[in-house]
Amino acid sequence: MSRTIKWSAGLILAALNLNVNAAPESEVVISDSFTAAALKHGFKPELLNRLCEPLPDIVSVTCHHSGEDGPFENLIVQYRYNSRVTEHEMYKHTELNDIRIDLKHKQIDFCSGHQITTPDRISVNRIEGTSHSYIETGAMKGSVNRTDRRFQQQRDTEYELTHTSEFAYKYQDLKQAIDAIKHYQKMVSDNDYVVAYKEDQVIEPVEIMQGASFTFPMSEPLKQRLIDVMQQSEK
Repeated sequence: MSRTIKWSAGLILAALNLNVNAAPESEVVISDSFTAAALKHGFKPELLNRLCEPLPDIVSVTCHHSGEDGPFENLIVQYRYNSRVTEHEMYKHTELNDIRIDLKHKQIDFCSGHQITTPDRISVNRIEGTSHSYIETGAMKGSVNRTDRRFQQQRDTEYELTHTSEFAYKYQDLKQAIDAIKHYQKMVSDNDYVVAYKEDQVIEPVEIMQGASFTFPMSEPLKQRLIDVMQQSEK
């Protein structure tokens, strides 16, 4: 079971005397067992409450727990950005971007998902990127442990591309990991080159996306949440 709470991000910002007129409504979904499970892993109640609060630049927050204490237990906090939709006569491209904190496995995932739908007789092709992701900090590069790219055709006219950069702080020096988030500017990655083309015509393919199409802007409150998680994970 999960409970869904709709907050107005403006309620938080009002206390800071900021402009709240443009603040979107955030949706918060919390699994009933999330807090109890996270407490078992050593996280403090104050931090858990804060992790599940809305943020002005995040459209939804999901604090999820499943799997009890077994090997398949999931203990995730997901921050979803506003989706971006691009319409073209040869395709519709919907981009869903998340930052996910895996509290159990001590890593932060930067997840970019792309749903591509096309009319009949339009196909989509992809050239896989080859470079590794990294966190740009200005003075140094924050190490990303693994970059996972997957592309599959769901139906005749539906395609899905996922691109996940894993920042596993459990394998890194704690100070260096914290510094990477403290001075975070953007996530840099050679994302896949994806094109649409007509099956029955010899034409130049139409570019859907190329390179790092989303760089995961991060507010100071979100940075602080990630830093606090890393610090408490070591205790």
